[in-house]
Amino acid sequence: MELLLSNYPPMKTYYKSFSDAFYGLLSKSLRLDIAVGYVSSDALIELQKAIELNHNISEVNLIVGMHYFDKFTKVQYETAMRLNDYLLKEKKGEVRLVTAFRYHGKLYSYSDQNGPFAGIVGSNNLGSIVDGGVRQYESSILCQEEPLISQINDFIKALSCKTTSNIRELDIQEFNTDNALLEGHEFVEKVSPQRLAHILNAKTDISFDIPIKTYEVSPHSNLNVFFGKGRESKNGLIKPRHWYEVELIVPKKITSQPGYPKALTEEAEFKVITDDGWSFKCKVSGECSKNLRSEGDLKILGKWLKGRLENAGVLAVGNPVTSRTLEQYGRDTFTLTKTTQSGTWFLDFGV
Repeated sequence: MELLLSNYPPMKTYYKSFSDAFYGLLSKSLRLDIAVGYVSSDALIELQKAIELNHNISEVNLIVGMHYFDKFTKVQYETAMRLNDYLLKEKKGEVRLVTAFRYHGKLYSYSDQNGPFAGIVGSNNLGSIVDGGVRQYESSILCQEEPLISQINDFIKALSCKTTSNIRELDIQEFNTDNALLEGHEFVEKVSPQRLAHILNAKTDISFDIPIKTYEVSPHSNLNVFFGKGRESKNGLIKPRHWYEVELIVPKKITSQPGYPKALTEEAEFKVITDDGWSFKCKVSGECSKNLRSEGDLKILGKWLKGRLENAGVLAVGNPVTSRTLEQYGRDTFTLTKTTQSGTWFLDFGV
């Protein structure tokens, strides 16, 4: 047995993380059976992409234990339906929901041609396959010994047979309307309405409308990094780029204007406060200060931008950000405005 830990400071240890173990075992697996309480939309699309990129994986069955009772967000539900339809179409498994009771366990079973060879049990929901994000410390046990690995596999199969239905068979029409993408996220703070009003009053005339490059122009970069080449590890497994990972390329005609933050200077890293009340750090880098990203985690800026598109109903998880997406949303730029507060800018993507 082996202990798996989140490894956030100040509790940094020498143990593997859940994500390291999850993907390490995936490269040796023909079949993966999962039974968890909760899922996130980015974890669902990352799981689907991992199946698409790694042809050794012939079957994946996912059981979700809590959302039938506690409700999905609409984005989560549509992404789960998309994964289920893909698995059924390719004859590679399915997504099932527990309907008999609330199932809050977290079990993962890995099988090769000889049957189950490893399992994970602990506190990690499916969202833990996505590196970074919410600063919530988790712990699990990686098991590679009999009879425990067979018991984990047998339990997941029994749970599936006795308590679940395929997600498409269920009439789900009520959804959770909360947007929790940035809630509790590491390096992100929610600002008060008073603080937001104060920043709005502190805006200056130094302002830049930054265009969002769409799939037609940048199919594998900017907001569409997810569709680029995955990262191949030493064991041959191709790990997908994260759905919310973005790094924007700002045109030189904007970065060369007076007042725009310059790379390799004190102003290269700065705090932003957004029009919907979030605060995080951003950074410019590269030749002519062309790269704009969120500092600490590239997914923060992605969750803020793509999350707005998702909540507006114009972007489905797993689809590219196209010119049509932005046309339906109502704007194809976001605005970066300097404030009178040192090191603080206002970021606006409202319509």
